[in-house]
This record gives sequence, structure tokens and C-alpha cells, in this order.
Amino acid sequence: MINRLDSNQIMPNYDYTEEEELVTCLEDFEPPVQLDTSLAKFIIVDGIPIANEAKHEKLESVLKKIYGRFGTIVSFTMPLDAKKTTKGYCFVEYSEKDSAVEAINTNNGVYQLDQVHKLKATAFEEHSKYSNLSETYVPPKAEDFAQTNTNYYEWLYSERSLKGFDQFALSYGDNTEICWNEMNLGKPITESLQSKWTQSYVQWSNSGAYMVTIHKEGVKLYGGENWQQAGFFKHQNVQLVDFSPEDKYLITFSSPVSDNPKDSNSIIVWDVRSGKRLRSFPSPPKDQFSWPAYNWSAKDKYFSRQFEDKGINIFVASTCNMLNEKTFPIARLKSYSWSPSDPYLCYFVPCTDTMPGRVCILEVPSMKIVAEKSIWHATDARMHWQNQGDYLCVRIDKVVPKSKKNQPVTTSFELFRMHEPNFPIENFEVPSITKAFAWEPRGKKLCIIHGEHRQDMTVSFFEVQKNKVALLSKLERRKLNSVFWSPRGTYVVLAQVGDTGELEFYNTADLETMSTNEHINCTSVDWNPSGRFVTTTVSFFKVQTDTGFRIWTFAGEPVYSLLKDRFKQFIWRPRPPMILSSKQLKTIRSKLKEYSQQFKELDDRDIKAKMEEENARLDQLMQEFVALLQKGEREYQETAPIRAKMHISEDVDPRDEYQDFEKVEEIVDMTVSKK
Repeated sequence: MINRLDSNQIMPNYDYTEEEELVTCLEDFEPPVQLDTSLAKFIIVDGIPIANEAKHEKLESVLKKIYGRFGTIVSFTMPLDAKKTTKGYCFVEYSEKDSAVEAINTNNGVYQLDQVHKLKATAFEEHSKYSNLSETYVPPKAEDFAQTNTNYYEWLYSERSLKGFDQFALSYGDNTEICWNEMNLGKPITESLQSKWTQSYVQWSNSGAYMVTIHKEGVKLYGGENWQQAGFFKHQNVQLVDFSPEDKYLITFSSPVSDNPKDSNSIIVWDVRSGKRLRSFPSPPKDQFSWPAYNWSAKDKYFSRQFEDKGINIFVASTCNMLNEKTFPIARLKSYSWSPSDPYLCYFVPCTDTMPGRVCILEVPSMKIVAEKSIWHATDARMHWQNQGDYLCVRIDKVVPKSKKNQPVTTSFELFRMHEPNFPIENFEVPSITKAFAWEPRGKKLCIIHGEHRQDMTVSFFEVQKNKVALLSKLERRKLNSVFWSPRGTYVVLAQVGDTGELEFYNTADLETMSTNEHINCTSVDWNPSGRFVTTTVSFFKVQTDTGFRIWTFAGEPVYSLLKDRFKQFIWRPRPPMILSSKQLKTIRSKLKEYSQQFKELDDRDIKAKMEEENARLDQLMQEFVALLQKGEREYQETAPIRAKMHISEDVDPRDEYQDFEKVEEIVDMTVSKK
């Protein structure tokens, strides 16, 4: 039997009612109810049509369909005036906060309903904040300008850089090392060595100003004389980063959460200098994902992404708003690419049974087609821009008609002269299937590797001439699959990447092979910015044995090599684009012999100074070694009586005498007589 406590036993002299006792007991066992007073689930949609009562039902249905894509709508309200006409805005309440956030972030909250009405979704809390602003103007307080003393291009003014040496970054094990390539020393000169600087990989910005490190919490930028942190961009579980061509903007990517594939924070656009988050986007489906997720135009003006096969979404970088506030429609769009120098983009539309394929050049922002080529049976295209935007070469894949099934396979190319009046277009072909294509930087030559079998490939060099594309030379029966041009042009490395590692160093000015070599299991080939050296690497990401790198001259002569356990990356530090005019470059070339002699004298002087420094170091080591021997000899002689007293026998011939070391210099005069 359970004895119940009388209420008077709990608190004497107080007359409890049954209701009060029940409330007291419930409060003991249940926490108080917390009311959600936030308005995070509400959005305001502005810009809806002004409609009379007869059109309310249809308008509400359309708006619910548009905003119902982001989640379950709990309530929908369109305020009306005295005549029962809509006021141009409505309120939407979602069941989840994330649905409201997605509606606001998708396309920056903008939806083009028709040619007249543009809907804009904003958070209800934003309106509440601005509705309580004071009517009295209060001028903002002026803040002192904080001048930063960090120069992220300081390395360009260093003594080594001015002598033509380049920097590179090494990543191996848990270490990241920044080095100078002083080739005459036969080894890299370490400037900075950091342990656990990154959790995955490192990357340079396009201008070389920043070093990027990847962390679970986000992306960090480092630079300056002492490699101090230049910025932090918070993006949880970030995996990939991409800079705009001039390093003004940064795009980061993180895989969407599995239970929310429409995560609007998967791709984020940042302003590099301010660190400000400009806009976020959801990640495309996995089967449509490629990196970079957005393509940049020249001069950081626009970035864009293909919208399925319906068109291109072009965004103005400074505002992150869509150009003309809508997708530029292109029916059956297959691919597109921006010019590296001008406000043009090239896009391709494949053929149908009754229509030819089309390659079009579009001018932005006028959106006018300035050049077009129709091609029958064209099913796919690859755009290859010359790095200064002078030429565009489009490789065309075609369906072979039944009448030509037995004919040899060829690959067709369309060449657009982008900086000539009316954009002249020329066609040329190469036999068999194309394996690799590359333009000569700042030049008119192009290299194509083509063939049916990887053990029997042909390398063809072409040049764009006045009225045609001329074949310069052919290299046949090669086991090559990749082309790597020097950034200064003329010289090219032809390689078998990922297999036997065969290397062929070719001079396109004289059309001759300078040398051949190999680097077994080579995974990448990279030129330094000056075009004087080239690196081949074996990365731990792909191969687990003999990982490391080798540095070669442009002519294929080995400079030095280094093996590192768990070696991951070798990346040259880029230099900013050259600011010299063509006239200035021409003047420099005309005085090249004079400059070469000056630089040779400087190099000889530096080499002599380094040799003297090294000899002095060796002399110091020798002196320390001799002093140590002499000290040991003295101690040995001092302990001779003790050894004799203890009858310790010595296996030493007393006739042996200690000889000091003497440095001898001999000068040999060699005279060569000429007959």
C-alpha cells in the first residue's frame, strides 16, 4: 500500500486546491514550453502582379508552384487593398527554416515570372529590422584607415627573383616546403619548411601572390615575406578551390550533405581582398559535376555555368547577379568556353537529323552572335583557345555517314581568327583520332598527337599562316600521349605520362629533336614561368614507389633530381602577367647579346663567391677536425704513465709519428696553340 503525503505535510497551514497541486506536480516533471517567436521560416515575395479578385486563385496557384519547389508551404497570404486587388507582394511560411533559406539564396532570390514581372524573395526578418529604423539621420563615425604593410608580391623584388630564379612548392608526407631553384648549386634552397600546413594539398593563386592551404574548417591564404596568413574563408569540409584569372575572386567547393543534396552552401564565391562571402550556390548533380564548377571570363568580369542543355547562366562578378536577370537561352547546348582575352564565348550545338551542328561566337554583354559555322553530322566539339585569344581552334567529332563507313577516320578542326576583321574561319584535318592538342603560348604554332594505337602515335606541328594552316613537320611512330609547351613558346616537351615516362624535347624553330630521355612512372610535367626549366614528377597520389621529381633544362639536360618518401606535389610559383609592350620586348631582343654578357659576368661573380664561401666552410671543418686530432693526441700522451703502470699493452709502433695536414694549392697553366 502506497502512503500519499498530505498537502499539509508539504507546506503546513496552506490550503491547497486540487488544481494547484496538479500544476505543481506537472511543473516538477515537464519543462516549460518554449515558443518559437522567430520569423526565420517566413519570406516576403515582392514584385507579384497586381491582380483583381477574379485572378487571385490562378495567381496563388502559380506562386505556390514556384516557391513550393523549396519545401512544404504552411501558409500563403496575399494582402489586398479596399478593391480586393493584390498589393504586389505576398507572405510565404515554410515548415522548415532551410526551405526559406534556399528560396532566398537560389538565384539570389530572383525569379523572372514573365517579361514584366520579376519576383524577389527576401527574409521576413530583414523587413522587420528595417521597419524600425529611426527617422533621424545619424552620420556614421569615420574610422581611421588601417594601412597594411604586407606586400604579397615582395618575392618578385628579392635578390634571387631578380636574378631569374623561380620558387616552387614541395608537398611530401606531412611537410610543405617552399624552395628556390638555384640550379647552379645542384639542389633546392629551402626558404620555408612547414609541418602539417595543410590537411590535403596546396595550391598557388594564378598570380603567385598567395599560397592556398586546405583545412576541414575552410581555406587559408598565406603570403608576404614571412608567410603570414593573408585570409581565411570559412567553408566546412572544403575540398576544391578555384581563383578568377586576376585573383580578385575565389570559388570554394564542399560536397553537399547526403541528406540534403540541394545544399545551397556547397559552392561559395568570395572576394579575396575583403574576405567577404558574395554568394553561394547548390552543387550540380554528381553525374553533371565538373571542376571548375563555374567558368571565368577575361579580366574577372563574368563567371558562368551551363544550365542543362537549355542555355548559360552568366553572372556579373562584382554583384553576383545574373546578367539581364535571366538565363541566356540556347536550345540543345552541348558545351561552351570563354575567350582568355576578350568578352567572347564560343558555344556548340550538335546536329539533328534535319539540322547541322553549329559553332557560334557570342559577344557579351550585347549577346550578339559575331561569327558562326554550320557543320553537318557534328555531334561534339572541343574548344582550344590560344592563350592571348588570337585564335580559337575547335575540334569537331562527327557521325560517319553510312556511305563513308569504309573510309579512313579523320578529325576535323575549325580555326577562328579572333582578332582579324569579320572573324575568318578555316578548316583543316588530321588523319585518325586525336589524342592531345596544345597551342604554342603567345605564338602561331599548334601541336597535335593523333593515331589509332598508343604504341604508334604521330605528332604533327602546324602553323597559322596568312591564308592557311600549314603543316610544318611530323614525328611518326612515337609512344607519346601529352604535349607541354614552354610558356615562352618555341620549345615543347612531348611525354608519355602515366606509363613508361618517355620524354622528347623538341625545338620548333629548327624543327629538330634536341634530346630524348625518360622518367619511369612520370605523373606530371610542368614548365617554370621563365621557360628555361621543366620538371617531371612521380606523385604518391598515383604511384607508391620511387616518388620524387627531376628538373631538366629546356633542351633536356638533367639539372638535379630528388627522391622523397610519400612525395605528393611539385608546383612552380606563377609570376604575374608580363606588362612589357611588344615594342619593349623587341628592343630587349635586339640587345640580347649585350644583356647576356652582363648576366654572364654577374653569374660568374656569384659562382665564384659561392665557391669561395664553400671552400671557407670546408677549411673551417678541416681546422676543427685537425684540432680534434691534436687534442686527442695530447690526451693520449698525458695518460701514457697510467697505461704503463697498469701494464696496458699498446699495439702501436713507436716509430709512427703524427703528421699534420697541410693545404697545398697548385696552379696549372694550360696554353693551347692554334695552327
